[in-house]
Amino acid sequence: AVGASSTPLAPYLLVSDAERAEVSERFGLAGNGERPWVGLNAGAEYGPAKRWPLERFVAAASLVQREHPCAWIVFGGPQDAALAAELEQRLAACWRSSSPAAPVRIVNVAGRTSLRELRAALSLCRVVLTNDTGPMHVAAAVGAQVVVPFGSTSPILTGPGLPGAGTHALLSGNVPCAPCFNRQCPIDSRCLAAIGPETAARAILARLA
Repeated sequence: AVGASSTPLAPYLLVSDAERAEVSERFGLAGNGERPWVGLNAGAEYGPAKRWPLERFVAAASLVQREHPCAWIVFGGPQDAALAAELEQRLAACWRSSSPAAPVRIVNVAGRTSLRELRAALSLCRVVLTNDTGPMHVAAAVGAQVVVPFGSTSPILTGPGLPGAGTHALLSGNVPCAPCFNRQCPIDSRCLAAIGPETAARAILARLA
């Protein structure tokens, strides 16, 4: 009636070039050459039923690195600091043993950013591999493509962007008990276990291409 468009719009957050430059300088994210930034966000405040196993983040990142050399940013809130540090250490050890002559760049910003800095850092990423979390929605809203293993929640109800848009890769284990929306799985987390690192790696590589 007032002339507004009824076309759905995906959530959008504006990040200025100045904000990107500031966060790049603070965390040493500049001068990366041709290698794209890929984000990793292994935490989830809601509970363990939304957390894809850490070893699968490591495996997926390693598969991607083998096919398409990248640089990596590890994200998380203050409560994720220990998890993020473990992820960083595992990745560094894995890549140091496989290619000692060419170290892979990993920057861990977990627990070190304000919300505005988190937004700016996520906007530097081409792709973000993340659980179903608040940062997942922020990453999508600043223009990153996200790859999300869904456990107890539903990609239809809580996924990023516009439903059915196809911009992001929303991975489900297709088990009969999901989505249950429990914070903790009462059995064996089969929904998350059914999503292999190869599936996530293929989705990341497709978006990097």
